[in-house]
Amino acid sequence: MSRSKKRVAAEILKVGVNRVRFDPEDLERIESAVTRQDIRRLIHSGSIWAEQEKGISSGRRKLKAMKKKLRGRGPGTKKGAKTSRMPRKEVWMRQVRVLRRYLRRLKERGELPPEQQRSLYKKVKGGEIRTLRRLKEVIEESRSR
Repeated sequence: MSRSKKRVAAEILKVGVNRVRFDPEDLERIESAVTRQDIRRLIHSGSIWAEQEKGISSGRRKLKAMKKKLRGRGPGTKKGAKTSRMPRKEVWMRQVRVLRRYLRRLKERGELPPEQQRSLYKKVKGGEIRTLRRLKEVIEESRSR
């Protein structure tokens, strides 16, 4: 293919020469093109086009960001007591909410009688039952009786 035609097409399309592509089925028409106007017509008809620009993968950047995020989480970096990073009250609230949500689901499904749900709710509130695992054990024990 004529290098000069590719160069002219690149100038018209405002891209580099390496991005200019010719339709292999219209090679005779492209060969017969002489003026810039002819090449413009071929571009308009779709016989000549510019290939899309290649992007830059963000994979490496994401990996670097992830590593940076994970850095400095070891025990040597932590300052202050365990409770200064996550207050006792916050831990308590999260745990109680989990347990109460579980009790509510069981009650709605009809798997727990209301009086048993109430007593378990009180035990959760009093701190007698602190984990979901223990709550499930207590429920199983009461069912097996």
